[in-house]
Amino acid sequence: MPAGLEPPTKFPSLLSHLWSAFLVLNRARSAGFSGPNPISYEQIKAWKELTANDLEPWEVDVVMKLDGIYLGVAHA
Repeated sequence: MPAGLEPPTKFPSLLSHLWSAFLVLNRARSAGFSGPNPISYEQIKAWKELTANDLEPWEVDVVMKLDGIYLGVAHA
């Protein structure tokens, strides 16, 4: 792996379930003329119900913050 692509820190394994949730929701997101649309709370609720994955409110907030960062990069 090129040195510039190596992660600067080790990924916190205790948060890996949140990253996984974001990746699944990200794959299912819709897009419009201006690019990807935000992940909605309704999409998170549906994902939680369909997969029986329970997220605490703070964990939903983390997924939404990850989405905000993703959208900031995607729309830059």
